[in-house]
Amino acid sequence: MNFYSLDTLYRQSADWDIQWNDEHKYFIIDNYYENAEDLYQHIVNKDYPLWKYNEERDTPNGVDYLDCRIVEKIGHPTRQYENSMNRVLEVCRQKFHKGGYDYRNDIEVNCFKTINVTDNKLQHYPHIDGNFKDADENAVINMLVYLDKVEDGGTAVYENSWVPNKEHESLLQPVEEIMDLRYIIPAKFNRCVLFTGNKMHGAYINDYSKYINDWRYSQVIFFNPIPCRNNR
Repeated sequence: MNFYSLDTLYRQSADWDIQWNDEHKYFIIDNYYENAEDLYQHIVNKDYPLWKYNEERDTPNGVDYLDCRIVEKIGHPTRQYENSMNRVLEVCRQKFHKGGYDYRNDIEVNCFKTINVTDNKLQHYPHIDGNFKDADENAVINMLVYLDKVEDGGTAVYENSWVPNKEHESLLQPVEEIMDLRYIIPAKFNRCVLFTGNKMHGAYINDYSKYINDWRYSQVIFFNPIPCRNNR
């Protein structure tokens, strides 16, 4: 049996390279984790449970592709963990909600691999996190950390009104037939991105053949703004 420390694996680097994209309003933090290579090996060697999977429902998950998620519970958050989250939130407060945030004490990593899908017209069906009508300063903040070394595609943001989620039918859909692609936040190993969840967005893959033998990994955390109360 092997033992490991989540604090060690997920320790932030002291040498962040922070960039703000003023046109599209998102942060990039390169060199996010200190021990990114050890973390990568940790993820590669784990088992992955299927995500949003129901044996009673006909689904292409497990047939045409593998959509999985690792969840590691942080039962007793350490000071290091809390300090690391506060460090991220200080970056968020530079451009987004200025007050407090709630978040879950879980580490969640999305794991995706194709089996039969090769057509890049099929992309992850877009969704929102939080409320579509929220202003950016009150919106949920999505934090993603790209953790695979293929570095293909990234996260796509689309221009359209809200549409019903069809992930229960298939995670992959011909998205650009119903939505206009605005921009792609480019994936890079050990890159963190911070953006508001009130825009239609989803994972984007340029070349599915790159994910036949390799997995796409992305850690996800949601920061929910705590409404400010005006004292009278």
